Amino acid sequence: MPKGHVRNKKRSRTLAIGLGSVIAVAGGVIAVPAAMAALVPAPASTPFQLKGAETFDTDKMMAALCPGPTSDKPFQDVGFFFIDLANGDVAPDQTNGASDIGKTAPGSRPVSRVAAHCEYPATDVKDSVGPATDTSDQIINCGNAVQAGQEVTHSLTTTSSVTHSVSVSADFNLGIIKDVFSLGGGAQVTTEWSFGKEVSKSKTDKIDVPPRTAAFLERVPTLRTVTTTPIAVLEKVTTVSPDEVKDENGWRGNGSNRITSSGYTISATGDALDKNGFPAGSIRAKDRPVTEADCV
Repeated sequence: MPKGHVRNKKRSRTLAIGLGSVIAVAGGVIAVPAAMAALVPAPASTPFQLKGAETFDTDKMMAALCPGPTSDKPFQDVGFFFIDLANGDVAPDQTNGASDIGKTAPGSRPVSRVAAHCEYPATDVKDSVGPATDTSDQIINCGNAVQAGQEVTHSLTTTSSVTHSVSVSADFNLGIIKDVFSLGGGAQVTTEWSFGKEVSKSKTDKIDVPPRTAAFLERVPTLRTVTTTPIAVLEKVTTVSPDEVKDENGWRGNGSNRITSSGYTISATGDALDKNGFPAGSIRAKDRPVTEADCV
């Protein structure tokens, strides 16, 4: 761990999931432990695949643990949770891991008490063609001769959107999403993608305007979608049951401190940028017949 490196933010989310009596305290003393040491980003290793290994909906569980980045340093953004090991329901640990709850009440199901941060590696990058949009005003030619080489200035502006494969309740700073996805992405993500930042550029092109027509420019954008399959990095795992409170080595004691579920993804879509930083895509001239109102 680098000298002087400290966690600057702790996260506690209120999730609309109740565990009922699962975490009922049979008795325990509130105690504030020493602060947990911050972790640097985990080394590359294959995370444990929950999907198929558990009987409950692991995609839903991962969506509760990792709904999206809330800082541009996700390895410092630690959440504290209780996970029902029977059905995967997640509830926040309101004490942020700073209490000794003791064993749970007799008859309660065992829960896993975890402190975790999330990684959002760029696992897929795809380009697609977006819907065409007008980018310039119209040049109207009410005469009977071609107006050749008419200059028209048009504006190229980008857009961004985020989708989840599993419904989550979270607010996002779009710029943070790009910063975090870029940690595991190449130039396609870091410099050739406009996501989270509006890029508006003006450009002047020449078009020929046929007789009795109104001509304009249209842009067909190249959209880039970067997808991540989030990974939860378990910093501390404790099984809490009516019989015992046991620190575990990884998920269910299997030695793996990194977990994921393949059906849970976050996809961010924004315009691709060309080598000059302009929104990428084709520009084409369009025209239509003039109307009587055009030529008044």
